[in-house]
Amino acid sequence: MAIYKKNNRWYIDYYLPSNKRRREVVTIPGVDPSRITRQDALKALHIRKAQIAEGKFDIVAPAKPIIFDRLMKRYLEEYSRVNKAPKSFERDVTSSKSLLRYFGGKSLTQITVWLVEKYKSERQKDITRFNRAPAKATINRELALLKNMFTKAVEWNLATSNPVKKVKLFIERPMQLRVLDNREFNKLYNSASDFLKPVLIVAINTGMRLGEILRLKWQDVNFKDGFIAVWETKNHESRNIPINKALKDALGRLRENASPEFEYLFCHPDGKPVKSIKKAFWGALRRAEINKCRFHDLRHTFATRLVMAGVDIVTVKELMGHKDIRMTMRYSHPTPEHKKQAVERLKTASMDTYLDTEKDGEVLEIDVTY
Repeated sequence: MAIYKKNNRWYIDYYLPSNKRRREVVTIPGVDPSRITRQDALKALHIRKAQIAEGKFDIVAPAKPIIFDRLMKRYLEEYSRVNKAPKSFERDVTSSKSLLRYFGGKSLTQITVWLVEKYKSERQKDITRFNRAPAKATINRELALLKNMFTKAVEWNLATSNPVKKVKLFIERPMQLRVLDNREFNKLYNSASDFLKPVLIVAINTGMRLGEILRLKWQDVNFKDGFIAVWETKNHESRNIPINKALKDALGRLRENASPEFEYLFCHPDGKPVKSIKKAFWGALRRAEINKCRFHDLRHTFATRLVMAGVDIVTVKELMGHKDIRMTMRYSHPTPEHKKQAVERLKTASMDTYLDTEKDGEVLEIDVTY
């Protein structure tokens, strides 16, 4: 360890426990550098020696600032793509675009609670392709992605804290379940292409998610025991779904017309699995004149029909593949018609009442006869 003077400035020269050499210019707040003396430099060197001996001096070289763009790329490629379902990964990619527009180019240390709150405010002023502000649920999904990114950044030693933890999400309105009645589903089915019809039959009779349906292989269909094995699920837990008669007939016809060498139920002429049915589904909706309906609403319709048929909520939960029964509880009395039917089941006998009162209005007797 030593001190030396260069260009009229005093420096200290020492080695860290890692044997890495460090040089520092000696500075004293409020003192002109030309007035700093050799004694001041020696004092600074003694302070560093003491800090190193006590383990209080940060002996790690200052790390280069981590830019948000770099974290986003690493998160998407090394975590989201690997650990999340394809649909969830696509959702992350979509959410990342808005986050990159706002936080791109900033270092992780620059992203504070205040900056995230500002993002919430500014994001509401954006105009989407539908000529309206983004839904609060959309912004919440973006904030959830940002929060998980920082959680991973802390685990990966790229950040020391998560600023999103202290940011509250927007309150979202409870999701309104869209349930197709029999008339609507029949119109949709009759308006669908020959390719789409069996997809609709599988959806309405199993409640499977679209991704689960398009990933189905013939080896997953057990005609003998009468069930479909769903392996790749959103919550990574497999489940078996019984095959009813309508579904068995539809799958039987599909099997008869399928090439024996193809493994997927729904595939292109070359055997590769179908990735999207958007055009086919939207076309069927348009021809059937059905508004405000998503493919996922067929899953809601499946669960609602089970509940309205009197199936217990635990069984519905297992068939739907929900981890938390609170998710399934949304389907209890989900429609006004169902609630009305529930109330109509009450058996109430006629009730006669009369009041005997005196002149001053005091109630003397109440007689209730059922």
